[in-house]
Amino acid sequence: MSTPEKKEKVVSIRFRESELSNLDEQADAVNLSRSAYITRKLQGLPVLPSRVPGVNWNIYRQLGEISTQLSALGNNINQMAKVLNSANQQGQPLPSNLNNVDDLTEAFALIEQLKPTLKQIRLELSGVESNES
Repeated sequence: MSTPEKKEKVVSIRFRESELSNLDEQADAVNLSRSAYITRKLQGLPVLPSRVPGVNWNIYRQLGEISTQLSALGNNINQMAKVLNSANQQGQPLPSNLNNVDDLTEAFALIEQLKPTLKQIRLELSGVESNES
């Protein structure tokens, strides 16, 4: 495996302040340094906008983790409701702190309602428009 060629050569280019400012804005919009942006443009390589702005990655990941945890919690509640419902049908008493199996079913339904909202928030943070309304 060959080692990559080092960037040792420097080329000076003169810009007006307004041009440089515009160039920096364009580079920032795609999360590239000025040098990387100019290099890609000059070589004719694609310069694509970043799908998720860098400042939103942390929130985006946290919402993904919350969504995963809600799914797991919803599955656990659904399993508990099935077990308790089965016990109730067999005439076994429910635990004293649970008035009704419907309490678990309602909690599961609320979690399921939250999941699309979290997905929509994640899409909006990433700059993707959703067709769901």
